[in-house]
Amino acid sequence: MFLPLVQNTALLLALILIYDAIPLYRNDSRYLVGWQLLSGMLIGGICIAVMLTPWTFSPGIIFDSRSVLLCMTGLFFGGIPTLLACIIASLFRIYLGGEGAFIGVGVIWTCGLVGISWRKWRNWNRQSLTHIGYLELIIFSLLTHVLMLLWMLLLPATIAIDVITHIALPVLVLFPTVNVLMGKVLSQRLERDVTQQLKLQDDFLFRSQFNVGNYGISISSPERRFLKVNPHFCHMVGYTEEELLHKTWDSLTHRDDIDENMFNFRRMMSGDIERYELEKRFIKKNGQVLHTHMTVSCQRSFHQVQLIIAGYIDISAAKEAQQALAVSHAELELVLASSQLGYWVWDLCSDRITNDKQTSAMLGCTLEELNRGRQVWLNAILVEDRMETLHALERHISGDTPSYNSEYRIRRTDGEIRWIRDVGQVMERRAEKPVKVCGIHQDITREKQRETSLKLAASVYENSSEAMSVLDRHGKIINVNPAFCSIIGYREAEIIGKNITLLKSERYSAADFRAIKKDIGKYQRWQGELWIRRHDGQEIITWLTINTISGRKGEPPQWVALFSDITEKKHSEQVIWHQANYDPLTGLPNRRMLLDQLYHEIQRARRRSSKLALLFLDLDFFKEVNDTLGHDMGDQLLIQTAARLRECVRESDFVARLGGDEFTIILTDALSSQGIERVAGQILARIAEPYQLGDETAYISVSIGITLYPDDGDVEDVLLKHADQAMYAAKEQGRNRYHYFTDSMQQQAHYRMRLIQDLRSAVESCAFQLSYQPIVELKSGQVTKAEALIRWHHPQRGQVSPAEFIPVAEDTGLIFAIGNWVFQQAVKQSAQWREQFGAEVQISINKSPVQFRDEGSHFHEWLQTLQQQPDGGICIEITEGLLLDTNMPVSEKLLAYRDAGVQVSLDDFGTGYSSLAYLKKFDIDYLKIDQSFTKNIDSDASNQTLCEAIVVMAHKLGMKVIAEGVETAAQAALLQQINCDYAQGYFYSKPVSAIEFASLYLQPTAIAIHSE
Repeated sequence: MFLPLVQNTALLLALILIYDAIPLYRNDSRYLVGWQLLSGMLIGGICIAVMLTPWTFSPGIIFDSRSVLLCMTGLFFGGIPTLLACIIASLFRIYLGGEGAFIGVGVIWTCGLVGISWRKWRNWNRQSLTHIGYLELIIFSLLTHVLMLLWMLLLPATIAIDVITHIALPVLVLFPTVNVLMGKVLSQRLERDVTQQLKLQDDFLFRSQFNVGNYGISISSPERRFLKVNPHFCHMVGYTEEELLHKTWDSLTHRDDIDENMFNFRRMMSGDIERYELEKRFIKKNGQVLHTHMTVSCQRSFHQVQLIIAGYIDISAAKEAQQALAVSHAELELVLASSQLGYWVWDLCSDRITNDKQTSAMLGCTLEELNRGRQVWLNAILVEDRMETLHALERHISGDTPSYNSEYRIRRTDGEIRWIRDVGQVMERRAEKPVKVCGIHQDITREKQRETSLKLAASVYENSSEAMSVLDRHGKIINVNPAFCSIIGYREAEIIGKNITLLKSERYSAADFRAIKKDIGKYQRWQGELWIRRHDGQEIITWLTINTISGRKGEPPQWVALFSDITEKKHSEQVIWHQANYDPLTGLPNRRMLLDQLYHEIQRARRRSSKLALLFLDLDFFKEVNDTLGHDMGDQLLIQTAARLRECVRESDFVARLGGDEFTIILTDALSSQGIERVAGQILARIAEPYQLGDETAYISVSIGITLYPDDGDVEDVLLKHADQAMYAAKEQGRNRYHYFTDSMQQQAHYRMRLIQDLRSAVESCAFQLSYQPIVELKSGQVTKAEALIRWHHPQRGQVSPAEFIPVAEDTGLIFAIGNWVFQQAVKQSAQWREQFGAEVQISINKSPVQFRDEGSHFHEWLQTLQQQPDGGICIEITEGLLLDTNMPVSEKLLAYRDAGVQVSLDDFGTGYSSLAYLKKFDIDYLKIDQSFTKNIDSDASNQTLCEAIVVMAHKLGMKVIAEGVETAAQAALLQQINCDYAQGYFYSKPVSAIEFASLYLQPTAIAIHSE
């Protein structure tokens, strides 16, 4: 099937021959319709030829390339040839007959009309067939042949499907390919014809203008050598044609124009541009310069430049006039610029105004922007000045004034305001009517500013609150302002002519004033604080500035003195300085002044190569006194302590209060170790003496940390930190002592810092465990309670003791997260044991004082959780110190715990300030005897007596007693004898995990624990 169709399409080549032979696109064809009819008949003949060599599908159903032929005819030959060819083809197809005859006629007319329509559409869009692309030809062909296939659907269904199945591929592949190839060949033929026609027209126009035109023309080679020139160009440059044919462009071109010409020439030769224009200077035969406007183009063949065609217009006269005008303008602008004037010319007939560059510079715009119209300058005039300026100009134009003169403000393009003086006059009249006004602008901004400054200076001088006076070089007062008289108390008449020494304070000597006068002579000014005496004898401190004002030529200079009374300001500054640097309670320097003083003492010691000692003091048991007796008594104690510290040191030493109950002392000069320790011993003894606070007597002690410069540090922050570390070491060793800083303290500080970091990580990852130590009821031996104890196993440190990390947690605030975690785990474990074993085991949870004081919203969250637990399921353990804290609502919290069914145990009873009054005041359920009493109960009679007294007291107050730290059977037996209720310790069990605890004490097989 493909081969017959390919052979059939070969006949279509005749269409190209017809297109080349018949001049359908020749403008000189006088018989166009005749040629169109002839081409239509020839194309119809080709249609008959292709239908005589078809591919036959079945009798009466044939396929050939007439669709390709007719659609291309419609596209490239137009309506008349196509319609005639369609008629011929249709008649012949009807003549052939068969089942597909009428469908074949439909295909013929469809293909022809599609081609005609496509041609009309391109003409309507003004698109030439010379530039038709491959993609458009493919779309055009596919559309035509898809419509052809749609005609096949009119055949009986079975035949239509069979026909489309067999012919779809060749029709949609072969025919579009032939269409594209023919379309490109025909478009190239068309482009060739159009190009030839245009070339003929250009040649005709060029020949008609070459010899008779009034501009020069040259034809050159690509090497820029003249090949032909017209007579006018010869006349322009002064050479004959024979002389020019031996020359090149470059030999005649002015050397300053060669680079620009070559740049454009190379672009044209490379195809970047087709032509270019420029102004170019030639050197004539007589040596004169010829100014021309040159237009250059090229003629190409097979994409190669063959000829260069250039046209020249002589613009020498215009250039000379332009240069003369430019010189005149430059001279005028030079004159105006030297006087900072700008000129303007207003043509009243055209309402056009012309300005110069100086005027545009005043406005801050370009000259082109300014010359766009008179409105540009008018819009720049401030609204407040615009109407008055216009009225002054109108009055002059109407003849009411001999000239125009106005001063107004303009706003420059950058927003700056300038003052302008505008002067103008009518320079030309026609029929007694003004037609041209000329004038000048002058920027008088500086003049106005000087005028304003003088007025302002006069106003300031008269109305200023600062005293001002003018003196001659001998100090005699020439002039004063009202403020001077007001401050000094003299009337103007009393002071004028007097010497300024009249105001001299007795604080200064004559040498002091000579020094001031010397500085004025050297630096032309003096400034500083100076005491002066008023008329009433009172002395005030002033801030004085004296400036030298040079006189006119031949006149001596004068002095201008300005001063203000700063007596009150200095007093206020002193008060503010004192408040910023001193403690308002004790009157001692504060931390800020301490750091400043320490810095200066370090610098002084460094210069003298001496030593100094820094003592850091922290009062022991101050908090207990403050909480017990109240803040007022605490403040009195701090005041007395400050006084005692001053008594213990020399006047040259420095005592400061850092805040709270912390003090520091700087011992200056080279004190020996014995001297430092003597001072520290005096402080320990003096602070240990009783304090009389109202009706109460209080006792405290002090812990002192000592660090030395330069042995322990050479900057203030380091010394203060080391002294603080030494003070904590003194506290850890029992308080009421002093301790020197050592390197190991710094190591301990680093260890503590790393411990804090690890503890934060542990809190974030919940790297803790809970162990449970049983609490045994001594009478029954039953385990009904357990104390939840937190454990932390560090991957590098191993097991970290709670005694080590709990204080750190309290200092850093991590205790809140840790305490909440312990609480949640204990409550969850209690519920699990109750559900799994039905056992009601009370779990005791230690609550840190820090957490108890400031737990915020967590307290209410605890209560909500506890209210869901059975009564007595949870016990909260607190310390005695909380009961002494008067600043917090301890009673309210304890009552809230009671209402929630939570019991409270007082831990480590006997180690603090035990008070029966506090025990009666608060709701306490259990007292826990500290293990320091329990461990010696079997060997120390006094300990046994104390434990027995605690048990009796607790029972009388309705509380039960738990003894902790029980390690032997003897201890357990004695506790049972004195009627102690509960006991816990290693004698019964060490803290164990929740699983071990359940296995040992909650399983049905668990047995009671007895002390025997």
